[in-house]
Amino acid sequence: MPNNKRKRVSKIKGKEKAHPYSRKAKQISRAMHKETQISRAKTDRLNGAMAKGQKVVWFRDNMDSDQADGSIKKAWTKDELRELLGVYLKRNDEEVAQLTEKKGTRTLIPREALFLQAVEVEAKEARLAGIDVPDLTNGSVVKALRAWDGDVNSITTIKLITCKPLDAPSAEETDCSKNDGKLELDGAMAEDQEIAKLTGMVVG
Repeated sequence: MPNNKRKRVSKIKGKEKAHPYSRKAKQISRAMHKETQISRAKTDRLNGAMAKGQKVVWFRDNMDSDQADGSIKKAWTKDELRELLGVYLKRNDEEVAQLTEKKGTRTLIPREALFLQAVEVEAKEARLAGIDVPDLTNGSVVKALRAWDGDVNSITTIKLITCKPLDAPSAEETDCSKNDGKLELDGAMAEDQEIAKLTGMVVG
């Protein structure tokens, strides 16, 4: 018996005339299910890449914000990076305050509630385990980040470091530590992907 389980729906002959309970119909169903899984996996990877990409973009665009004299830093100390991470974690404070105020007068729509939940989860993760940020303690990474054009396809060239903010408990134990060295797109955080997919808001 020929192995036809891997055929795409568009390649199956006679699908228009297939009886609902025939082997042909089962073959079509398997092919459709497989195509749906592939499409969902691609969407998840794209959502993860976009969420992580926007985080890296934030650090690229804000890493020199504290340079009042307009000078260009070549590298950051660990404490400076942890301080910048604290600023990153507060980037949604204004919107969070507005939504929190609204909670007292009306029920938040699912998108708003998910956004608040995502911000809370991110802050907790950063303080307890640390989150991955561009390794600004490495001069070559800083140079690469400045030159990066925002293309998610080339984001793997930006090395990361796992950091906690300065006000994290026991931060001295795991203040900034090397991870595997590169941004992993395939293993992007499932929760960030789900929030981005359901709400359109990227908080990662």
